[in-house]
Amino acid sequence: MYFYWVSLDGTEKIHDSIRGEGSYAKTKQNILNYINSGPDRHGKPLMKDIWITMTINSINYGTVDDLVKEWRGKINKIGFQFHTPFVKGDPLWLPFGDERTQVVDKLIEMRKKYPDFVINGEKQLTLMKGNWGGVGTTPVDCPSWAIISLDHMGRMKQPCCIGSADSKGLKPICEQCGLGCYSVLVAQGVKGA
Repeated sequence: MYFYWVSLDGTEKIHDSIRGEGSYAKTKQNILNYINSGPDRHGKPLMKDIWITMTINSINYGTVDDLVKEWRGKINKIGFQFHTPFVKGDPLWLPFGDERTQVVDKLIEMRKKYPDFVINGEKQLTLMKGNWGGVGTTPVDCPSWAIISLDHMGRMKQPCCIGSADSKGLKPICEQCGLGCYSVLVAQGVKGA
């Protein structure tokens, strides 16, 4: 096992409002238990195994700084992406505009301050200020082909890793995408076919 990605949706109060009361404390305790008494890693600190990912949305965007402060020094890395809606008018989507741009600028500042902790690069974060991925539910510049995503039955998910293998299932709105796994590829020059 190389590392564990742990999803946190902001600080405790906000995370619990999204995921359920007590879920943050339980997740934090599990992380700390693993770090303090996990398997022998031949001298490697167990905190190096833990990476946090935060999906930023309209509820939790104000907690980015506090989450970084709380976890820096306790775990190895933290990465950010933005909520991608499946329906127009999704209340969790943080729309493109001044507020989102300010959040991205804050993330870029944190990346410069903590380059060994915040994993997103400046170019990748800058992409997340606007539409970089597609039109409607169709990927255009997004290299969705670069990551093969399967559901629990081995069927390919479309158009990307958060999509569905069911052709009649809801699809993410590509033009409002905030996924980190694809934007990092675009930032490196990998584009849709």
